[in-house]
Amino acid sequence: MSEAPIPEIEPTPEFNARCLAIIQEWQSGDLPFPEANQRLAALEREAISTGHVVNQGRVEQLLGYMKGYRGDLNAAIYHYERARALYNLAGNQRRVAICDLNMGEAFRYKGDFKRARLLFEKAYQTFRAVGDQGSEAMAIGNKGQMHLSMGQLDTARADLEESCRIARQLSDSDLDRNGQLCEVHQALALLHLKSGDTAAAWREAHQAYQIADQTGQPLEQGFANRAIAEVLTAIGDAPENGFSSDPDAYYQASSEAFAEINAEGEIARTMFAQAISLARRGRRMTAARKLQLAMSIFTRLGMVDDAAKAAEAQLEVL
Repeated sequence: MSEAPIPEIEPTPEFNARCLAIIQEWQSGDLPFPEANQRLAALEREAISTGHVVNQGRVEQLLGYMKGYRGDLNAAIYHYERARALYNLAGNQRRVAICDLNMGEAFRYKGDFKRARLLFEKAYQTFRAVGDQGSEAMAIGNKGQMHLSMGQLDTARADLEESCRIARQLSDSDLDRNGQLCEVHQALALLHLKSGDTAAAWREAHQAYQIADQTGQPLEQGFANRAIAEVLTAIGDAPENGFSSDPDAYYQASSEAFAEINAEGEIARTMFAQAISLARRGRRMTAARKLQLAMSIFTRLGMVDDAAKAAEAQLEVL
């Protein structure tokens, strides 16, 4: 009796390269989502036809990644669960943990912090065990952003600073390094704003902006411009030459960057942040309209915590 073949544990390099080429083209704003989705679906059919479960899992994971950033959270979780099952079948626990991390992020956006925390912690422990520093930085950074959303500033600061420390140790050639640092710096900018330290908030937002300028990636540019806008709302005048003192210019740049990759959830978050800024500057009717639109998007996308915050803010503005 012949033995069953041992499944391959990693995606084949050539197949993975084709997957990543699609994602990178989409991330840069050069490939519309429908076409990127179709190309990945074609690669999944190819993986199924060859019986390569890890290649199939890779496609499912990347479909979840794209749909998550578009704000289609239920679809993202569906794809991550499928990818997780395929990776588990092959015995690749590192990639199983990556799916846990991705699902945790989706649940964070949905406002299910209890489930998100469990998934982040589970993923973090696996990454530490296998020595995957890049993913370890993402796991603890995402956990920090979750604590920031919950108002747990001391815990958030510890997590975000640890994520930043780990990410700085990564090679400059690591594709995740700059993106992670940009996201952490913008989160630290918001944390310092909540703590009342506007000077530190500006330093962090400026660092995020510099990284985004270097990468040229819409996602990082969206995060960084929004962070600059939020700090300007608090301090009034830009403390450095070369920056406008108009927050709306940066909110607009943030929205345009996220629109390049159809990141609808982040567009709504920028809309929400701008509405709060407008209200503080006395433009309450415009702020109320933006809050209503942001709340409707959050509700449609299942972003429960964000929708609740928008509804509460709207009551305060009206």
